[in-house]
Amino acid sequence: MKKALQAMLNQALEKCFESGRFKRAPMPEYVIEVPSNSHHGHFATNLPLVLASSQKRRPTELASVLIESLDGAEEMFEKVEVAGPGFINFSIRRGEWHKLLARIIAEGKDFGRSRLGAGRRILMEFVSANPTGPLHLGHGRGAALGDTLCRILAFTGHEVVREFYINDAGAQVRLLGESIYSRWRQRLDPNYPFPENGYHGDYVTDLARQFAGQLPLDSMDPEEAVNRCALLGKAKMLEEIRRDMEDFRVGFDVWSSESDLYGSGLIENALDSLRQKGQIYEEDGATWIKTSLYGDDKDRVIKKSDGQYTYFASDIAYHLEKWKRGFSKAVNIWGADHHGYIQRMKAALKTSGIDEQWLGVLLIQLVRLFKGGEEIRMSKRAGLYVTLKELVEEVGVDAVRFVFLTKNHDSPLDFDMDLVKRQDSDNPVYYVQYAHARICSVFRKAASEALSLPQDPGEVLEKLTLEEELTLIRFMNEFPVLLEDISRAMEPHRLTYYLTELASLFHKYFNLGTKDPDKRIVGEEKAVSRARLCLVQGVRQVLSTGLDLLGTQAPERM
Repeated sequence: MKKALQAMLNQALEKCFESGRFKRAPMPEYVIEVPSNSHHGHFATNLPLVLASSQKRRPTELASVLIESLDGAEEMFEKVEVAGPGFINFSIRRGEWHKLLARIIAEGKDFGRSRLGAGRRILMEFVSANPTGPLHLGHGRGAALGDTLCRILAFTGHEVVREFYINDAGAQVRLLGESIYSRWRQRLDPNYPFPENGYHGDYVTDLARQFAGQLPLDSMDPEEAVNRCALLGKAKMLEEIRRDMEDFRVGFDVWSSESDLYGSGLIENALDSLRQKGQIYEEDGATWIKTSLYGDDKDRVIKKSDGQYTYFASDIAYHLEKWKRGFSKAVNIWGADHHGYIQRMKAALKTSGIDEQWLGVLLIQLVRLFKGGEEIRMSKRAGLYVTLKELVEEVGVDAVRFVFLTKNHDSPLDFDMDLVKRQDSDNPVYYVQYAHARICSVFRKAASEALSLPQDPGEVLEKLTLEEELTLIRFMNEFPVLLEDISRAMEPHRLTYYLTELASLFHKYFNLGTKDPDKRIVGEEKAVSRARLCLVQGVRQVLSTGLDLLGTQAPERM
């Protein structure tokens, strides 16, 4: 509906340009929004206000001319009026809303799908955990964010590739090997020293016990034993990460390894390219990149005086490799502690002529877990944090994914385990899923009374006259635009807000029938009942699609 209105306004504006009623000017950027007060109409636009500067005329005068130039206004609008300093308010005819509902039913699971991103390839890199321990809640929040974004971007026509970058080339993997080896030695020698910054938690002891039966550690040189423990430990943890992600309904198209990056020569190639561009120099025995010329607060070392590459060097090479793969945009989901790294990375890309807008970065804030009113801080499994697997096993995938997306990624999140186990309206995921299950129960009741959806919804939709019914249709109308807005802004939490509000509107509508039999969805009047079945079928479809985009289930019974 909003797109149709925008097309009508654009056509009216062009008509005014061609007729000379307006001076020719570039098409202005204006908005069409849903007024918070329904008495102001179903839609409002600020087009006359943004036109005023180029036309040198009062916005209210421009609004009147635009209204006169609208083609098909009588068929579509019940009322069009100038409001305030120069807004135009539109009230859509009831029959148009009925047509929209018929379209929702006809399009089914494709309602809301668009070609917004046609021709655009997006590389979404997320989670990218060190393969040195179990996934924690921050990884889970990043996984929910990244996977949901990928689902929505694909639904709006983008080609999306999901990538996991395995950080397996640094000292942390060796430290894992030292930790495992130490735990193995401590079985016979409790006083054997543990690495100062080693990895704690039961999983390290479990790995040591497993490897004792797989490796002849007692006959190995300690250095060789540590290296073998590191390699096997990395493989085991990576296997666990893959399994936990699958259980969390998250899949990746590409698993990219940092160690492979080092072995491929890409880092050396990247430095050679930068050297040819005059973007690196030698000083104090180290190699530096001139990021200060491109927005960074200082130049950065990419190769230390001892000949070792820095993490920044491998990150530069990795992102240049992404660029060469031909993506329209790359998006990274990082922890909040990487805030200072964003501009540094963008500056490094600019040294190779890559626009800084090509790389988008979303930062994940912390998750705090509560149970029984107390914050949970420790986990025997991980040693220092609660694992994603533990939380999923406690409350389920649906609850974790949904709650992780109830706030914007840049805001801290409190997760109340007791709340998401409750079966009432205070539990956000239950509230939305119950709306879907409730509609399914309505259809079961209708089937028991030999009622079904009509072949042609248009024959009965005029029976939908209650304001609550039209409000539901108007709210469903916002779904396609919402998905496109989410795709542009990378803000999938807005979908949880939308689904919660849609569920609320449905529950209120359903409850009308508990007080007034004439307002029951399945009632005495067969034509009215069929019309209302069409309405709730539309709601069920939007709920189902929305929950699927969140990676959560739409149950038929609860």
